[in-house]
Amino acid sequence: MKNKLIIGSVILLMTGFLSCQKNDRFWGESSLEKDLYTSVTEIIGNQVSFITGANEHGVSVERYDGHSPACLLNGSPGNYGIPGWGMPGISHLKFHVPHIDSCVNVTVSSNTYPKEIVIEYLAGCSNHRHDKQGKVIINLSDTITNEGAVQTITYQDFYIDTIKVDLTATLKNLGKNSSGNWVITKTYTQTITKNDEVSVRKNDESQEWTAGFETTDKKDNVYYLSGSGSVVINDAEKYAKTITTPLLFDGSCEFIKSGVIELNRNGNEVIIDYGDGTCDDKATVTTNGTTEEINLHSHKFREGGRFGKHFHGFGRRHGG
Repeated sequence: MKNKLIIGSVILLMTGFLSCQKNDRFWGESSLEKDLYTSVTEIIGNQVSFITGANEHGVSVERYDGHSPACLLNGSPGNYGIPGWGMPGISHLKFHVPHIDSCVNVTVSSNTYPKEIVIEYLAGCSNHRHDKQGKVIINLSDTITNEGAVQTITYQDFYIDTIKVDLTATLKNLGKNSSGNWVITKTYTQTITKNDEVSVRKNDESQEWTAGFETTDKKDNVYYLSGSGSVVINDAEKYAKTITTPLLFDGSCEFIKSGVIELNRNGNEVIIDYGDGTCDDKATVTTNGTTEEINLHSHKFREGGRFGKHFHGFGRRHGG
């Protein structure tokens, strides 16, 4: 009986050790590495929203009514007169939409609202130097350019490069503000997974559009993003997030042009600064009194710096 108790205790100790080893494999690292990892996660999450959001807005503004540039694949806008269009039992119809990536299929459930729009990124679909694959499913209560319209967005088996991205989002058009700019609220949960590392971003945000809201052209989109939320890494480390200076999303630039984000964990502050409005691939990260530059495409800190020595890239630890 005594031997059985000893064996059982050893098994429990080993199980606990392995469990702790798994949970602490990353988070046993220094506080600096946690801060850098979380800042890069936030940068990647914003970049994903920038890359995919332009297409999501473009297909939501498109009318699909035969009077706009969108046309049925293997047909023409005149095909809207075909018998059964929009009737029960008729499946989604596939469209070509100008200004949307050529490696994307767009299907629409109906020419009336509410409707479902599916953006499918085919394998190898690439722009902004990132490969995308998977589906974005959009449900619209009304055209997004009408005040009161509600839009939901869900990602299905969606990847950017080797990073899996899950998203559930709800957007609402609040109409125009006193400056005459459209205002859209967005509440969402975005999960970013690479290897065995999982980052969950939850945000309540507001977009103030200064240009391009009513067009399908991605390059004329200009809006400021404000709001707050949280970033949780591996279900263990939670950072509060606040956009202290609105982020500037400009479709004529590949990267966020300006704005400041503050991340805070138990009083430990991390600041991400996208710059002064210049179109470039650089931002700065500040923590523990040190500020260093990060490349917004590679998500790496400058070589030879303190941050680069402690953080070797998203999904990689100690150069692995």
